[in-house]
Amino acid sequence: MPDVLLVGDWHLASVTAAGLTRLGYTVHVRPDAVETPGRAGFGALEAPGRAGFDAVETPGQAPFSALETPDRAAFDALARGHRCGDEPEVAGILAAARENGTLRPVLDEAQAAEVLRHADMSLVVHDTGTAADGTVTDLRPVAALRQLLGDHGRRGPVVVASQLRAGTCDAALADAGLPADSPDLIHIPENLRLGRAVSDFLQPARTVVGCNSPHLPQAVRDLLDRLGSRDELHMRLVEAELVKHGTNAYLALCITLANDLGTVAAHLGADPVTVLDGVRADERVAAGAPLRPGEPYAGATLHRDVRALVEHGEPIGRDGLFRAVAHANAVHALAPLAALDKHLEGVAERTVCLLGLTYKPGVSTLRDSAALRLADELHAQGARVTAYDPIAETADLPDMQRRTTFTEAAADADCVVLTVEHPAFTDPAFFESATPRHALLLRLTGTERRSRVPTPHGWRSVDLWNS
Repeated sequence: MPDVLLVGDWHLASVTAAGLTRLGYTVHVRPDAVETPGRAGFGALEAPGRAGFDAVETPGQAPFSALETPDRAAFDALARGHRCGDEPEVAGILAAARENGTLRPVLDEAQAAEVLRHADMSLVVHDTGTAADGTVTDLRPVAALRQLLGDHGRRGPVVVASQLRAGTCDAALADAGLPADSPDLIHIPENLRLGRAVSDFLQPARTVVGCNSPHLPQAVRDLLDRLGSRDELHMRLVEAELVKHGTNAYLALCITLANDLGTVAAHLGADPVTVLDGVRADERVAAGAPLRPGEPYAGATLHRDVRALVEHGEPIGRDGLFRAVAHANAVHALAPLAALDKHLEGVAERTVCLLGLTYKPGVSTLRDSAALRLADELHAQGARVTAYDPIAETADLPDMQRRTTFTEAAADADCVVLTVEHPAFTDPAFFESATPRHALLLRLTGTERRSRVPTPHGWRSVDLWNS
């Protein structure tokens, strides 16, 4: 049974560990300490310099001397599936792997050195944290990458799946004193969708493999064969990094195009959904493109990659498109304020109930949620904000009053704002016990005829395109 060392934590690490154990690997996990800074914003860390390397000290002989100290509590939390945002299947897979001995902790440097000496490969799988504007503020992936490449006792290659700014891998090879065409470093950018990450890992529709050597290490070739991707693309390291940037920038562009075109359509008296359906019907437009008027894009991933392309494009005068995408998204994120101001004749001293807090349906993570940003703006303008979300993670949310039931959250509200279409909200009986002051439902997720959430009897439904 092949052995791998997995360096990382939270969602990407949890899913990768679960997937690898399902594929027959014994996974040795080196998690972060429980209080590692950066789980929700990474604000305490310095922004990286040259591809993140200037802020990371030169590695010594100890494999992880520049990283946070791992601990048993962190491993136990990961092994119980508590550090993956309630990703389906993960907890069960990890529990079974821990029971049968194929999921094991690495809790000190001596253990790490021993695992490195015999592991078939090492994987860097930190989720890369960002600031609100998408700027990377998380040094852990770079630190782990540099430490592993610089360790002379390492047996297998280093595979990095973490989200990296273009140029990071080439800089890592140079700083480790390895040739530019070394096969020791492979970048396989993660392509996991929240809520279906395990199936994405085990049955990838596309796998991008970055390596500067024409010859992949056998351990990596074996992993790819086990994955059996329907489309396996091989390229250089920097090209793989740019593919990740480009894919997410394309998705961000589609979302902003749909929102801005939909808003223009509504202004001219046209139905936004009909217009966007017509655009998507053209055979030159991808059928799966997210071209529907709805909420702004959120979550760290798209913000991070758009920001990376802004920074890479600026020195050569090609940052304009990416800046425009970010600006258009920010403008759309403020549109609910204008709608609420209109329907409530001002938001000051009004009570606004947010229905849903996470950044997409069916997941628990609050990181970079559009609903939280809206709550901040409403609070700043003097509104009282209540909220209900049945699955969102526990967090300190000072600008709102989070309630345990929708009935409590909606009581005496001047407006209920639908920010996320969680499955629980699609039941027509869900709204029955709610008694807001005004039965007004403002939809931020799209127009009513494309929504899975029905308008309750006796309520008035408005959205950003018909208000």
